[in-house]
Amino acid sequence: MTEHDRAPARLTAADLPIRVPLISGETTASFLLRTAIANGLPLPVLCGALDEDLAPPDDGLFPQREEVILTAEAFARLVALVEREPDQLTRALPGAAPDRLADAGARITPWPQDRGATPLPACPLCMEPGAWLTPDGYRWRPCGCGRRWMASDDGGYLIDTGPVPDLARALLRHRAFVHRVGHVGDALVGDAHQVMLWWWVSGQFAAEVWREREDALGMTRHRRRAAPAVVYPETLALAEAMWAWEERRRKTGASAEEWVKSVERIAPAGTIPRRERVPLRYWLEQHRAEAAGRPKGRTTPERRWNRLPALHRPPAEHGLFRAPSCLMWVYGLPLTSTSAICPQCGGKAPTCRWLPWPGCTGAR
Repeated sequence: MTEHDRAPARLTAADLPIRVPLISGETTASFLLRTAIANGLPLPVLCGALDEDLAPPDDGLFPQREEVILTAEAFARLVALVEREPDQLTRALPGAAPDRLADAGARITPWPQDRGATPLPACPLCMEPGAWLTPDGYRWRPCGCGRRWMASDDGGYLIDTGPVPDLARALLRHRAFVHRVGHVGDALVGDAHQVMLWWWVSGQFAAEVWREREDALGMTRHRRRAAPAVVYPETLALAEAMWAWEERRRKTGASAEEWVKSVERIAPAGTIPRRERVPLRYWLEQHRAEAAGRPKGRTTPERRWNRLPALHRPPAEHGLFRAPSCLMWVYGLPLTSTSAICPQCGGKAPTCRWLPWPGCTGAR
Protein backbone atom coordinates (compact mmCIF):
# COMPACT_ATOMS: atom_id res chain seq x y z
CA MET A 1 0.00 0.00 0.00
CA THR A 2 1.41 3.40 -0.95
CA GLU A 3 1.49 6.48 1.23
CA HIS A 4 -1.42 7.84 -0.80
CA ASP A 5 -3.48 4.72 -0.10
CA ARG A 6 -3.10 4.81 3.66
CA ALA A 7 -6.29 5.74 5.47
CA PRO A 8 -6.33 9.15 7.17
CA ALA A 9 -6.42 9.20 10.92
CA ARG A 10 -10.19 9.29 10.82
CA LEU A 11 -12.24 9.08 7.64
CA THR A 12 -15.51 10.99 7.92
CA ALA A 13 -18.63 11.46 5.86
CA ALA A 14 -17.15 14.74 4.63
CA ASP A 15 -14.55 12.70 2.75
CA LEU A 16 -17.42 10.99 0.85
CA PRO A 17 -19.51 13.90 -0.41
CA ILE A 18 -21.11 11.88 -3.23
CA ARG A 19 -23.71 9.34 -2.21
CA VAL A 20 -24.06 6.74 -4.95
CA PRO A 21 -27.61 5.51 -5.62
CA LEU A 22 -28.67 2.37 -3.80
CA ILE A 23 -29.32 -0.65 -6.00
CA SER A 24 -31.54 -3.38 -4.63
CA GLY A 25 -29.68 -6.67 -4.41
CA GLU A 26 -26.21 -5.22 -4.94
CA THR A 27 -23.15 -6.98 -3.57
CA THR A 28 -21.32 -5.23 -0.74
CA ALA A 29 -18.08 -5.27 -2.74
CA SER A 30 -19.81 -3.57 -5.66
CA PHE A 31 -21.29 -0.86 -3.43
CA LEU A 32 -17.94 -0.13 -1.78
CA LEU A 33 -16.17 0.04 -5.11
CA ARG A 34 -18.78 2.39 -6.61
CA THR A 35 -18.60 4.60 -3.52
CA ALA A 36 -14.82 4.82 -3.62
CA ILE A 37 -14.67 5.56 -7.35
CA ALA A 38 -17.40 8.21 -7.20
CA ASN A 39 -15.54 10.06 -4.46
CA GLY A 40 -12.05 9.70 -5.91
CA LEU A 41 -10.99 7.74 -2.87
CA PRO A 42 -8.62 4.76 -3.05
CA LEU A 43 -10.57 1.63 -2.15
CA PRO A 44 -7.99 0.49 0.46
CA VAL A 45 -8.64 3.74 2.33
CA LEU A 46 -12.37 3.07 2.50
CA CYS A 47 -11.87 -0.57 3.46
CA GLY A 48 -9.36 0.40 6.15
CA ALA A 49 -11.82 2.87 7.61
CA LEU A 50 -14.33 0.06 8.06
CA ASP A 51 -11.88 -2.44 9.55
CA GLU A 52 -8.16 -1.91 9.87
CA ASP A 53 -7.49 -5.49 8.75
CA LEU A 54 -9.75 -5.28 5.69
CA ALA A 55 -7.56 -4.93 2.59
CA PRO A 56 -8.39 -5.60 -1.08
CA PRO A 57 -6.26 -8.13 -3.01
CA ASP A 58 -3.06 -6.82 -4.56
CA ASP A 59 -4.62 -6.89 -8.05
CA GLY A 60 -7.72 -5.03 -6.90
CA LEU A 61 -11.24 -5.89 -5.82
CA PHE A 62 -13.48 -7.47 -8.47
CA PRO A 63 -17.13 -7.75 -7.33
CA GLN A 64 -17.78 -10.51 -9.87
CA ARG A 65 -14.99 -12.50 -8.25
CA GLU A 66 -15.21 -11.81 -4.52
CA GLU A 67 -17.45 -10.38 -1.82
CA VAL A 68 -16.75 -8.24 1.24
CA ILE A 69 -18.07 -9.70 4.48
CA LEU A 70 -18.56 -7.02 7.12
CA THR A 71 -18.88 -7.24 10.87
CA ALA A 72 -21.60 -5.36 12.76
CA GLU A 73 -19.00 -2.76 13.73
CA ALA A 74 -17.80 -2.33 10.15
CA PHE A 75 -21.37 -2.03 8.94
CA ALA A 76 -22.07 0.69 11.54
CA ARG A 77 -19.03 2.61 10.31
CA LEU A 78 -20.23 2.26 6.71
CA VAL A 79 -23.67 3.61 7.70
CA ALA A 80 -22.03 6.66 9.25
CA LEU A 81 -19.67 7.27 6.33
CA VAL A 82 -22.29 7.12 3.57
CA GLU A 83 -24.94 8.82 5.73
CA ARG A 84 -27.66 6.27 5.07
CA GLU A 85 -30.16 4.79 7.47
CA PRO A 86 -29.17 1.25 8.52
CA ASP A 87 -32.40 -0.25 7.18
CA GLN A 88 -31.81 1.48 3.82
CA LEU A 89 -28.49 -0.32 3.44
CA THR A 90 -29.75 -3.68 4.65
CA ARG A 91 -32.65 -3.52 2.18
CA ALA A 92 -30.28 -2.71 -0.69
CA LEU A 93 -27.33 -4.92 0.26
CA PRO A 94 -28.23 -8.54 1.03
CA GLY A 95 -24.72 -9.07 2.40
CA ALA A 96 -25.42 -6.47 5.09
CA ALA A 97 -28.33 -8.41 6.58
CA PRO A 98 -27.68 -9.17 10.26
CA ASP A 99 -27.51 -12.93 9.68
CA ARG A 100 -24.80 -12.48 7.02
CA LEU A 101 -22.46 -10.28 9.05
CA ALA A 102 -19.30 -11.88 10.39
CA ASP A 103 -18.94 -12.38 14.13
CA ALA A 104 -15.36 -11.13 14.09
CA GLY A 105 -13.01 -9.74 11.49
CA ALA A 106 -14.29 -8.25 8.25
CA ARG A 107 -12.87 -10.12 5.27
CA ILE A 108 -12.90 -10.55 1.52
CA THR A 109 -13.89 -13.99 0.26
CA PRO A 110 -14.24 -15.46 -3.24
CA TRP A 111 -17.68 -16.33 -4.56
CA PRO A 112 -18.39 -20.06 -4.97
CA GLN A 113 -18.10 -21.17 -8.57
CA ASP A 114 -21.23 -23.33 -8.57
CA ARG A 115 -23.90 -22.52 -11.14
CA GLY A 116 -26.17 -19.84 -9.77
CA ALA A 117 -23.72 -18.89 -7.00
CA THR A 118 -21.85 -16.06 -8.73
CA PRO A 119 -22.99 -12.43 -9.13
CA LEU A 120 -24.93 -11.02 -12.06
CA PRO A 121 -23.93 -7.81 -13.84
CA ALA A 122 -26.51 -5.12 -13.14
CA CYS A 123 -28.44 -3.54 -15.99
CA PRO A 124 -26.47 -0.41 -16.97
CA LEU A 125 -29.60 1.32 -18.26
CA CYS A 126 -31.73 1.50 -15.13
CA MET A 127 -29.16 0.69 -12.44
CA GLU A 128 -25.54 1.74 -12.91
CA PRO A 129 -22.73 0.56 -15.20
CA GLY A 130 -20.26 -1.66 -13.39
CA ALA A 131 -22.57 -2.67 -10.54
CA TRP A 132 -23.01 -6.33 -9.61
CA LEU A 133 -25.97 -8.09 -8.01
CA THR A 134 -25.90 -10.91 -5.49
CA PRO A 135 -27.01 -14.25 -6.96
CA ASP A 136 -29.29 -15.37 -4.08
CA GLY A 137 -30.52 -18.21 -6.22
CA TYR A 138 -30.69 -16.22 -9.42
CA ARG A 139 -28.72 -17.66 -12.29
CA TRP A 140 -30.34 -15.34 -14.80
CA ARG A 141 -33.29 -13.00 -14.99
CA PRO A 142 -34.70 -10.19 -17.08
CA CYS A 143 -34.14 -6.71 -15.71
CA GLY A 144 -37.31 -4.98 -14.60
CA CYS A 145 -36.92 -2.42 -17.37
CA GLY A 146 -37.27 -5.21 -19.94
CA ARG A 147 -34.26 -4.05 -21.96
CA ARG A 148 -31.56 -6.34 -20.62
CA TRP A 149 -31.28 -9.99 -19.58
CA MET A 150 -28.74 -10.52 -16.79
CA ALA A 151 -26.86 -13.79 -16.32
CA SER A 152 -24.12 -14.99 -13.99
CA ASP A 153 -22.70 -17.82 -16.12
CA ASP A 154 -19.25 -17.48 -17.70
CA GLY A 155 -18.18 -14.63 -15.45
CA GLY A 156 -21.43 -12.70 -15.94
CA TYR A 157 -22.91 -11.22 -19.09
CA LEU A 158 -25.77 -9.05 -20.37
CA ILE A 159 -28.08 -9.57 -23.32
CA ASP A 160 -29.58 -6.53 -25.04
CA THR A 161 -33.16 -7.69 -25.50
CA GLY A 162 -34.20 -4.62 -27.49
CA PRO A 163 -33.98 -6.34 -30.90
CA VAL A 164 -36.54 -8.97 -29.77
CA PRO A 165 -39.65 -7.22 -28.36
CA ASP A 166 -41.19 -10.63 -27.61
CA LEU A 167 -38.82 -10.90 -24.63
CA ALA A 168 -40.17 -7.70 -23.06
CA ARG A 169 -43.71 -8.89 -23.74
CA ALA A 170 -42.88 -12.17 -21.98
CA LEU A 171 -41.74 -10.20 -18.93
CA LEU A 172 -45.08 -8.37 -18.83
CA ARG A 173 -46.88 -11.68 -19.25
CA HIS A 174 -44.82 -13.18 -16.39
CA ARG A 175 -45.78 -10.32 -14.08
CA ALA A 176 -49.44 -10.54 -15.01
CA PHE A 177 -49.45 -14.31 -14.50
CA VAL A 178 -47.98 -14.04 -11.00
CA HIS A 179 -50.34 -11.19 -10.17
CA ARG A 180 -53.30 -13.30 -11.30
CA VAL A 181 -52.55 -16.64 -9.63
CA GLY A 182 -49.96 -15.77 -6.99
CA HIS A 183 -46.47 -17.11 -6.47
CA VAL A 184 -47.52 -20.55 -7.63
CA GLY A 185 -47.38 -18.92 -11.06
CA ASP A 186 -43.70 -18.14 -10.66
CA ALA A 187 -43.03 -21.74 -9.60
CA LEU A 188 -44.72 -22.97 -12.77
CA VAL A 189 -42.67 -20.53 -14.84
CA GLY A 190 -39.58 -22.13 -13.29
CA ASP A 191 -40.86 -25.57 -14.28
CA ALA A 192 -41.72 -24.45 -17.80
CA HIS A 193 -38.33 -22.80 -18.22
CA GLN A 194 -36.62 -26.07 -17.30
CA VAL A 195 -38.67 -27.90 -19.93
CA MET A 196 -37.94 -25.32 -22.62
CA LEU A 197 -34.22 -25.40 -21.89
CA TRP A 198 -34.34 -29.19 -22.07
CA TRP A 199 -35.91 -28.91 -25.50
CA TRP A 200 -33.34 -26.33 -26.57
CA VAL A 201 -30.43 -28.52 -25.44
CA SER A 202 -31.83 -31.69 -27.00
CA GLY A 203 -31.76 -30.08 -30.43
CA GLN A 204 -34.68 -32.28 -31.45
CA PHE A 205 -36.87 -29.30 -32.17
CA ALA A 206 -34.23 -27.18 -33.92
CA ALA A 207 -36.79 -24.43 -33.46
CA GLU A 208 -36.44 -21.85 -36.19
CA VAL A 209 -38.01 -19.16 -34.03
CA TRP A 210 -35.30 -19.61 -31.39
CA ARG A 211 -32.53 -19.40 -33.98
CA GLU A 212 -34.07 -16.23 -35.39
CA ARG A 213 -34.09 -14.66 -31.94
CA GLU A 214 -30.48 -15.66 -31.29
CA ASP A 215 -29.44 -14.08 -34.58
CA ALA A 216 -31.41 -10.91 -33.84
CA LEU A 217 -29.74 -10.66 -30.42
CA GLY A 218 -26.32 -10.93 -32.04
CA MET A 219 -25.65 -14.20 -30.18
CA THR A 220 -24.89 -16.48 -33.12
CA ARG A 221 -21.50 -17.33 -31.55
CA HIS A 222 -22.95 -17.66 -28.05
CA ARG A 223 -26.23 -19.49 -28.58
CA ARG A 224 -25.86 -21.42 -25.32
CA ARG A 225 -25.68 -18.13 -23.42
CA ALA A 226 -28.71 -16.76 -25.23
CA ALA A 227 -30.91 -19.83 -24.70
CA PRO A 228 -32.36 -18.90 -21.26
CA ALA A 229 -33.64 -15.65 -22.77
CA VAL A 230 -34.76 -16.83 -26.21
CA VAL A 231 -37.05 -19.55 -24.80
CA TYR A 232 -38.78 -17.09 -22.44
CA PRO A 233 -41.92 -16.41 -24.53
CA GLU A 234 -42.68 -20.13 -24.97
CA THR A 235 -41.90 -20.61 -21.28
CA LEU A 236 -44.81 -18.35 -20.33
CA ALA A 237 -47.17 -20.13 -22.70
CA LEU A 238 -46.24 -23.51 -21.19
CA ALA A 239 -46.48 -22.17 -17.62
CA GLU A 240 -50.03 -21.04 -18.28
CA ALA A 241 -50.84 -24.50 -19.68
CA MET A 242 -49.31 -26.01 -16.53
CA TRP A 243 -51.63 -23.85 -14.46
CA ALA A 244 -54.58 -25.16 -16.47
CA TRP A 245 -53.45 -28.69 -15.54
CA GLU A 246 -53.07 -27.66 -11.88
CA GLU A 247 -56.71 -26.61 -11.89
CA ARG A 248 -57.76 -29.75 -13.76
CA ARG A 249 -55.75 -32.55 -12.14
CA ARG A 250 -57.99 -32.90 -9.08
CA LYS A 251 -61.20 -33.11 -11.08
CA THR A 252 -62.91 -36.24 -12.34
CA GLY A 253 -61.67 -37.40 -15.71
CA ALA A 254 -58.39 -35.47 -15.69
CA SER A 255 -56.18 -36.97 -18.41
CA ALA A 256 -52.46 -36.29 -18.43
CA GLU A 257 -52.17 -37.62 -21.99
CA GLU A 258 -54.82 -35.22 -23.24
CA TRP A 259 -53.00 -32.38 -21.51
CA VAL A 260 -49.72 -33.31 -23.21
CA LYS A 261 -51.49 -33.27 -26.57
CA SER A 262 -52.80 -29.77 -25.81
CA VAL A 263 -49.25 -28.64 -25.09
CA GLU A 264 -48.25 -29.50 -28.65
CA ARG A 265 -49.90 -26.26 -29.73
CA ILE A 266 -47.26 -24.43 -27.68
CA ALA A 267 -44.25 -26.45 -28.82
CA PRO A 268 -42.03 -24.45 -31.20
CA ALA A 269 -42.17 -27.26 -33.78
CA GLY A 270 -45.95 -27.77 -33.41
CA THR A 271 -45.52 -31.35 -32.23
CA ILE A 272 -43.74 -33.11 -29.39
CA PRO A 273 -41.78 -36.23 -30.40
CA ARG A 274 -41.74 -39.08 -27.92
CA ARG A 275 -38.20 -38.31 -26.81
CA GLU A 276 -39.13 -34.71 -26.07
CA ARG A 277 -41.98 -35.75 -23.82
CA VAL A 278 -39.47 -36.88 -21.21
CA PRO A 279 -39.33 -33.63 -19.18
CA LEU A 280 -43.13 -33.35 -19.33
CA ARG A 281 -43.36 -36.91 -18.03
CA TYR A 282 -40.99 -36.04 -15.17
CA TRP A 283 -43.15 -33.03 -14.36
CA LEU A 284 -46.38 -35.04 -14.47
CA GLU A 285 -44.86 -37.64 -12.12
CA GLN A 286 -45.08 -34.99 -9.44
CA HIS A 287 -48.09 -33.02 -10.64
CA ARG A 288 -50.19 -36.14 -11.13
CA ALA A 289 -53.95 -36.46 -11.24
CA GLU A 290 -55.29 -37.17 -7.76
CA ALA A 291 -58.37 -36.99 -5.62
CA ALA A 292 -59.63 -33.57 -4.63
CA GLY A 293 -58.85 -32.31 -1.16
CA ARG A 294 -58.90 -28.98 0.60
CA PRO A 295 -55.32 -27.74 1.04
CA LYS A 296 -54.18 -25.87 4.11
CA GLY A 297 -53.87 -22.12 4.08
CA ARG A 298 -55.74 -19.04 5.20
CA THR A 299 -55.65 -17.26 1.85
CA THR A 300 -56.23 -18.36 -1.73
CA PRO A 301 -52.54 -17.83 -2.71
CA GLU A 302 -51.44 -19.95 0.27
CA ARG A 303 -53.85 -22.75 -0.62
CA ARG A 304 -52.72 -22.66 -4.24
CA TRP A 305 -49.10 -22.93 -3.16
CA ASN A 306 -49.84 -25.79 -0.79
CA ARG A 307 -51.31 -27.81 -3.65
CA LEU A 308 -47.89 -27.98 -5.26
CA PRO A 309 -45.60 -31.01 -4.75
CA ALA A 310 -43.13 -30.86 -1.88
CA LEU A 311 -40.19 -30.20 -4.21
CA HIS A 312 -41.58 -26.72 -4.78
CA ARG A 313 -39.89 -25.22 -1.76
CA PRO A 314 -41.13 -21.72 -0.84
CA PRO A 315 -38.88 -18.97 -2.23
CA ALA A 316 -36.78 -16.97 0.21
CA GLU A 317 -38.09 -13.75 -1.35
CA HIS A 318 -40.96 -12.86 -3.61
CA GLY A 319 -40.26 -11.86 -7.19
CA LEU A 320 -39.91 -13.25 -10.68
CA PHE A 321 -37.74 -16.35 -11.13
CA ARG A 322 -37.58 -16.73 -7.34
CA ALA A 323 -39.58 -19.95 -6.86
CA PRO A 324 -37.45 -23.09 -7.34
CA SER A 325 -38.53 -25.61 -9.96
CA CYS A 326 -39.45 -29.18 -9.06
CA LEU A 327 -37.32 -30.33 -12.03
CA MET A 328 -33.78 -30.62 -10.70
CA TRP A 329 -31.97 -30.93 -14.00
CA VAL A 330 -29.18 -28.33 -14.24
CA TYR A 331 -28.82 -26.42 -17.50
CA GLY A 332 -25.23 -26.94 -18.63
CA LEU A 333 -25.04 -30.55 -17.51
CA PRO A 334 -25.79 -33.41 -19.95
CA LEU A 335 -29.45 -34.33 -20.01
CA THR A 336 -28.90 -37.90 -18.86
CA SER A 337 -25.94 -37.48 -16.50
CA THR A 338 -25.73 -37.13 -12.76
CA SER A 339 -23.06 -35.20 -10.92
CA ALA A 340 -23.16 -37.76 -8.10
CA ILE A 341 -25.34 -40.65 -6.92
CA CYS A 342 -27.52 -39.97 -3.91
CA PRO A 343 -26.60 -42.43 -1.12
CA GLN A 344 -30.18 -42.40 0.19
CA CYS A 345 -32.16 -43.33 -2.90
CA GLY A 346 -29.52 -44.29 -5.46
CA GLY A 347 -30.71 -41.54 -7.77
CA LYS A 348 -34.19 -42.99 -8.09
CA ALA A 349 -36.18 -40.31 -6.26
CA PRO A 350 -37.39 -37.32 -8.31
CA THR A 351 -35.32 -35.09 -6.03
CA CYS A 352 -32.09 -36.82 -6.96
CA ARG A 353 -32.51 -37.86 -10.57
CA TRP A 354 -29.68 -35.56 -11.67
CA LEU A 355 -27.92 -34.50 -8.47
CA PRO A 356 -28.30 -35.47 -4.80
CA TRP A 357 -30.70 -33.45 -2.71
CA PRO A 358 -29.59 -32.97 0.94
CA GLY A 359 -33.13 -33.53 2.20
CA CYS A 360 -33.64 -36.88 0.46
CA THR A 361 -35.32 -39.47 2.69
CA GLY A 362 -34.68 -42.42 0.41
CA ALA A 363 -38.30 -42.56 -0.77
CA ARG A 364 -38.69 -43.66 -4.39
